[in-house]
Amino acid sequence: MNAHSHPVPTPTELRAAADRLVSALAAHSDPEYRLTVLKRLVRRLGEDRYPLFLRLLGVVAESDDARAQRLLAETFGTALRRMDMPGGALSSWGAARLPDSTGPLDASAFSGRFFGATPQRLLGPVEYLTVWHLQRTQRTALGAATFRTALSRMIALLNRSDDARALYPQKLAADAQNELEGAYTRATRERLAAIAAAWKAGRSPDEVAQAALDAQATDTPAHWVVRDL
Repeated sequence: MNAHSHPVPTPTELRAAADRLVSALAAHSDPEYRLTVLKRLVRRLGEDRYPLFLRLLGVVAESDDARAQRLLAETFGTALRRMDMPGGALSSWGAARLPDSTGPLDASAFSGRFFGATPQRLLGPVEYLTVWHLQRTQRTALGAATFRTALSRMIALLNRSDDARALYPQKLAADAQNELEGAYTRATRERLAAIAAAWKAGRSPDEVAQAALDAQATDTPAHWVVRDL
């Protein structure tokens, strides 16, 4: 999240917010409505604060409240079945380029992309973490150790739902084969495929996260500034 625009919540504030989220989900028995609640929270936080949403999920994942974990995981299971994931957007650093100045200017060069209207693909929690770690985006890159911890915690949470555990790796495997413009680099697709394969194989959350790191080559230049979640 952008610390300069929003105050950083304290651990106590995060726990209170996570409690409110779980209570809001628990108040409704309809899985579709629970998904609406989750998506409404993401919208209310705003696009630039999706990492705060991930931190709220992490608070629940780290708790000893198995019921809360199942509620959240099952809501993501509903989202996966509907293909309607509460997601956040990350801008690819190379997605909005100036038209090539070496040739004659053509009207088509000034696309919506040039004027800042690049369609942004919403990424679910696992994809968001992976892109944030591996690609140059509008955010300071996520460090490897933090990525591993956050990814392992997220997978442990999602594994509380049979649907999420079965469907999310399938989605990642499909994404890994899809060369959507501006969404994933080749390196990111390789990592998503590694996560999907390890997750499908029933490996532990820590092993799945490690598989993502083991698949890495030297995609993140050493001079990049990295940060924690």
